[in-house]
Amino acid sequence: MTTVQESIAQYGFYEARYPTGISSFEEIRRRGMVYVDKTALLFRMAVTGSYYFLSRPRRFGKSLMLSTLKSYFQGRKEFFENLAIAEMEREWRFHPVIHFSMGGKDFTDRKALEEHLHAVIDFAEQDLDLAASAKSVEERFMLLIRNSYRKYGERVVVLIDEYDKPLLDTRDKNNTTHREVNELLRGFYGCLKDSNDYLRFVMLAGITKFSHVNIFSGLNNLTDISLDPKYNAVCGISESEMAEYFGGDMERFAAKQGGSVADVARQFKINYDGYHFASEGENIYNPYSVLNAFRAMQFGSYWYQSGTSMYLVREMSRSNYDFRSLDRVSIGRESLMGTSMNENNIVALLYQSGYLTIKGYDAASDTFELGFPNKEVSSGFFNNLLETFISREQYMSNFSASLVRRKANTGDAEGLMQLLKTGLSRYNYEQLDAPSTEKHFVLMLFALSQAIGLNCESEVKTYRGRIDFVILCERYVYIIEFKVNSYPKRALDQINKLDYAGKYYGDSRKIIKIGANFSTKNRTITGWVIEEN
Repeated sequence: MTTVQESIAQYGFYEARYPTGISSFEEIRRRGMVYVDKTALLFRMAVTGSYYFLSRPRRFGKSLMLSTLKSYFQGRKEFFENLAIAEMEREWRFHPVIHFSMGGKDFTDRKALEEHLHAVIDFAEQDLDLAASAKSVEERFMLLIRNSYRKYGERVVVLIDEYDKPLLDTRDKNNTTHREVNELLRGFYGCLKDSNDYLRFVMLAGITKFSHVNIFSGLNNLTDISLDPKYNAVCGISESEMAEYFGGDMERFAAKQGGSVADVARQFKINYDGYHFASEGENIYNPYSVLNAFRAMQFGSYWYQSGTSMYLVREMSRSNYDFRSLDRVSIGRESLMGTSMNENNIVALLYQSGYLTIKGYDAASDTFELGFPNKEVSSGFFNNLLETFISREQYMSNFSASLVRRKANTGDAEGLMQLLKTGLSRYNYEQLDAPSTEKHFVLMLFALSQAIGLNCESEVKTYRGRIDFVILCERYVYIIEFKVNSYPKRALDQINKLDYAGKYYGDSRKIIKIGANFSTKNRTITGWVIEEN
């Protein structure tokens, strides 16, 4: 096999460095691809405990982490040369490893899940050279663990990736299907508790911690490290790791883009940084987006476009939740990490899925403040929210996001309002509970503005009241007040009477005031007046 170093030396194929789509630790090491060394954390995990659970968003390195643990517990010392763990581990003992994933298959009912579990046990029996058994999946799993221990004389390691995929697949179906899948998984994962004497290490990884699946209460020694500051950076790329592993890549990226390294680094930070998985610790970059950006040598919405959870977007559009508050929402620890079958905790699901991240922590109340991690996520989220109210074809027709930003950034208030009117006129307001209220119009304007990349705020507090809408640009501040089925001048008079602009008098940017009217008949903005300071 041609190594990465040979490809680069002979052909200049730097893109061969990046293991996009590869989650096998041994394959990455064998080919000499870039591997951000997390082995010191994994060694700490292996030495200080035996039963773990980790929740991280999709495509954040969970599969690679489990693959690395598999090689470590199999004693594959040759693959860990020059990594931190090579100086820490002395024994390198072989343990039988049962490693499988619930991903790669759509689970529509209990039968589909049962077939998959039989299949993964079949593969494990072949890998460990064990005789096949023909019993229920629970009995087969118990026998697999015990027979592995008896054959090899070493306690067994069990690594389960995407443990929650069947629950997530059936969550949006009828309760009976979801309950049947839940019951099967409860019995299957419950085998781990009854096999304690035969197990050396167990790790379950997934997106969501479903609190109603009794493995979390049955396995009372299962350590949830999802919010543990020590393991904040166990998946993803930390700020210091970006500098250590990707310095040369950043220089090549800057050269290709024709900009400075500092500018490129700033764009990486704006687009892909900002994740926190604990109350303290370094910023974490999205590894999937970072690797794909370096491979293509251009910025893009790689993580978001790789698979959006439309279930979450649909729930947001159906609920009465005011999504304007998503960038400043607080939630307690238990609510953040626990999700039950009968609870529709939108905020927790958005965090666990990677759409929100930890922005602050209050120790006194054990409460986390959440917000969008970066531009890639916030823009993508609101784009998909828009598509629940309007088709992509309608949204893209005669509407240019870059033109809207250009109008706003150049102070063309008239042109900006014309384009926002066009964008809002495409909504299907019938999907909203109360389409005639000012709040719902402002919600849609907020979603539209976020999706096209405008820096905007709504319900902005002042000493005299709340401003409906503010757009913040490099040289301009737009203060916009709305009325419904009324006159734009009344809205502008309110801005002046309550001195909404006073909040920005110390700002060097030019203030533009806009009073506008929403028409419930036309379902869009039908008039406005503009006043510039």
